[in-house]
Amino acid sequence: MSLPRLILASELQSIGLNSRELAVRHNKGELIRVRRGIYVESAPWQTLSVAQKYGLRAAAFGHLTGKEPVFSHQSAALLWGLWIVGTPSRLHVLTESTVGGRSRKDVARHVGSLSQGVLRCGQLLVSDKLTTTIALIKELSFPYAVAVCDSNMRTPNPRPTDNQFLPLSADPHRLGDATWEHELPQGPPLLVSELRAAAMELPSAAMRARAQAVIEFSTAGSGSAGESISRAKMHLLGFPSPELQRRFVLRDGSNAFVDFWFEEYKLAGEFDGRGKYLRAGWGGGKSIQDRVLDEKAREDQIRAQGVRFVRWTWDEMQNREGFAYLLRQAGLPQRKRE
Repeated sequence: MSLPRLILASELQSIGLNSRELAVRHNKGELIRVRRGIYVESAPWQTLSVAQKYGLRAAAFGHLTGKEPVFSHQSAALLWGLWIVGTPSRLHVLTESTVGGRSRKDVARHVGSLSQGVLRCGQLLVSDKLTTTIALIKELSFPYAVAVCDSNMRTPNPRPTDNQFLPLSADPHRLGDATWEHELPQGPPLLVSELRAAAMELPSAAMRARAQAVIEFSTAGSGSAGESISRAKMHLLGFPSPELQRRFVLRDGSNAFVDFWFEEYKLAGEFDGRGKYLRAGWGGGKSIQDRVLDEKAREDQIRAQGVRFVRWTWDEMQNREGFAYLLRQAGLPQRKRE
């Protein structure tokens, strides 16, 4: 889906039209003000997802800067399809200056190169996948940094609607809109060796050690951000390490996979993110009710093989003590962490 066209007050003024009409239409609810002097038609705006609206905010910001901004951190992560949680409230951009260019309420500025490690994505400039990943590993807490790093190791989305990441020299006028929503990460998976080398370039020993810990813990086997964060929290809470994506054969000969498998305890763990029931591509186009029934039938057939299950939701996983209690009740031992 292409994003609706931005309406710039400055463009109307340049051809002699009265830009005050935009303010009148905005007051009537016909236009949405995306940024000062930049509007979009109300009807198409209402059909956009949160991520797509974020993309329009990024495009509008680019129109107001004297030099093309380079989007980084969480903003770049959305374009790369990396596993951050939710859509960020602020735009994240790079600046080469340590003075001026301050962060404001809706724009966070980070010091970084505006040419090294920068690519073009659609009509936007964005930090490359490695630069984006290391920046987020450096700033996010361990479970959320693991989610970002795990997603980097996943196979990229092969659909033709993928974002193309091209050199800075690419002509932005020949490129379409960047896509802000992805079910799978974009671009080739990063190698562990690449991540390790980039981590060693961080300025302090503490940063380097922390980044290395995240990289060594990360894996390509995780299926979602929720699974990655769950696994990292299990580790921090002192629970045994699970096998990921364990395969079971159902009665009809088909394969079924569980998120986490604890062999010694014959226990399967499942993160119940709502997304898998709502995604259009999951469940063969069946209704949500049928998807839930299929999921129950799948679990019943796995239970018949002598397997116990423990399930948790996002809210349960976010509650540290509650999550630990749930896992202990399922029979997993918890060692005390020093």
